[in-house]
Amino acid sequence: YRYGFGTYIHLILDYLSKTTNEEKASTMLQLKKIAKASRSNVYLDTLVSPSFTSAIAQTIQLPGISGQDNNMILFEFSKDEPDFLNQILDNYQLIRALDFDVTILRSTEKGFGYKSEIHIWVTPTDSDNANLMILLGFIIQGHPDWKRSEIKIMTIAPKESMNDRRKEIVQLVSTGRLPISPKNIDILEQQDDSDPKTIINEKSSVADLTILGFRSESVKRNGAVTFLGYNNIGNILFVNTGKQKVIK
Repeated sequence: YRYGFGTYIHLILDYLSKTTNEEKASTMLQLKKIAKASRSNVYLDTLVSPSFTSAIAQTIQLPGISGQDNNMILFEFSKDEPDFLNQILDNYQLIRALDFDVTILRSTEKGFGYKSEIHIWVTPTDSDNANLMILLGFIIQGHPDWKRSEIKIMTIAPKESMNDRRKEIVQLVSTGRLPISPKNIDILEQQDDSDPKTIINEKSSVADLTILGFRSESVKRNGAVTFLGYNNIGNILFVNTGKQKVIK
């Protein structure tokens, strides 16, 4: 809304022909009506492609609409119908080959609720993703729909390093001059036998959006399991950065 630019790609899964080209034009008219009604500032386009993989290959090569390169791609899958997640992960390495930031929204019927709370979980393994996660939370908060929202940064740390962890995050936020109060930084003690997913399910059950980082190594090792098991939470934005971002 206020930062950068975005393109929404509508995929028509088929071979290009006169018929599909007419369908493409018809779909574009429908998208324009939806965008006008919702006052969307996102650029719209349609794409005819015979497979999801070829569509991804075409999409990540599209030029940016402002003259600058695109650097992030956003996918979505439904909590109730997670099968599409496997198609996303099948093409994950293709996207990462171009150093794109990859974000995956797991949506629910609950939607974004009252748009009042954004929880950002910065785990010990999220050092590369942390800056982008916080920046995205701040950018989302800049949208009029989220103007009354509050960002809370959550992390889990061993008891002996909890104070150091708090100082690190406070320093990160203050260096970037982001309007996040230190009182909204919550450091939770890590127990030896505790599962981070259990803690996140408990603490973020009331969040309207939860932002979590994920690593390429986890996707390679665990596949779709990386994104599952958060049954008590509403919408989740999973974030993986191509290159570590600097907040300044």
